[in-house]
Amino acid sequence: MVTKTISVRPARVPIPNIYSPFSGSLLNAELWSELDYRIFIDQVLPQIKALGLPVIVSVGYSADDLKILGAALEQSGLADAVEFSIHYIDKDIFNLQRTAAAIKDQVSVPVLAKLSPSIGDLEAVVRALDATVDAYVAINSVGPALDFDIETRLPVLGSEDGRGWLSGRAILPIGLHFVAALYSLTAKPVIGVGGISSAADVVKYFMAGAAAVQICSLSILKGPQVYRELAQQLSDWMDGHGYQNLESLKGAFHRQQGRTLFFLNEGAQLFPSIQMDKCNFCDRCVRSCIHHAIQFENQIFNLDKSKCVSCGLCVSLCPKSALRLGTASLTKSTGSTG
Repeated sequence: MVTKTISVRPARVPIPNIYSPFSGSLLNAELWSELDYRIFIDQVLPQIKALGLPVIVSVGYSADDLKILGAALEQSGLADAVEFSIHYIDKDIFNLQRTAAAIKDQVSVPVLAKLSPSIGDLEAVVRALDATVDAYVAINSVGPALDFDIETRLPVLGSEDGRGWLSGRAILPIGLHFVAALYSLTAKPVIGVGGISSAADVVKYFMAGAAAVQICSLSILKGPQVYRELAQQLSDWMDGHGYQNLESLKGAFHRQQGRTLFFLNEGAQLFPSIQMDKCNFCDRCVRSCIHHAIQFENQIFNLDKSKCVSCGLCVSLCPKSALRLGTASLTKSTGSTG
């Protein structure tokens, strides 16, 4: 269980503060916890600890704040690990080091650094923190982000400028990038966060190098039962694909072999081909192709290779996975069709 971030000063939380701009994602302006940190540690944390789960307490934000919070948590003996966020810390490397050391010096449990997606030089951040922290968490929400009502011209969030932070489905590729990059930069464990909505997403994080994942937005949108459901789905997927444990899954993306790069109009080209027994003739590939390279005539797939630029969009949009990119087409053809 990872707690909501506490700080020395309770947050002034605007209303409204959570909004779903599109399916699977959230905008939020919640900030950190509105509770006094002493109330959280003395009254709330014991209740969380009583659940019987390992508890990671999230804290923020300045070095001075973390010294106070770290000392209080160490005295309580209730935290199994401490996660500190760099969300509101400037990107000065010295300040990052000072902040990490401030919490590390106060606690005897592992310290996890939660990284912001706004980091420009990830390698420099890892070099600065690696000797101090025990693990990394990636990523925090993305932003600032804005949405508003076109009729009233009012923002959907109640923050002063109407802006908040984006989480959920939309940020999955960003989180995967950070986890994969961290896996190559450090030997410390990495916890993947951001955009998980299915067991396949959990698999992706582990394959990218994560040692664990965190999930929040999905449980807000669909309820806490998602944890049990994803755990079971992950177990079923691993059994079906021959993975004995999570360690065997971890980093599998980095062990891919024999990948060949292709470039438009240079050497061998990739073209979409079709398995007609899978096709349901929905025409999504036809409508999405801005180059008008794909047509269906009497339920026969026709590809004009002179128009196709091998972008791959049609393959990704096919609801039945009937299309794939390859160096040769599976479809019999004459003339310009493939």
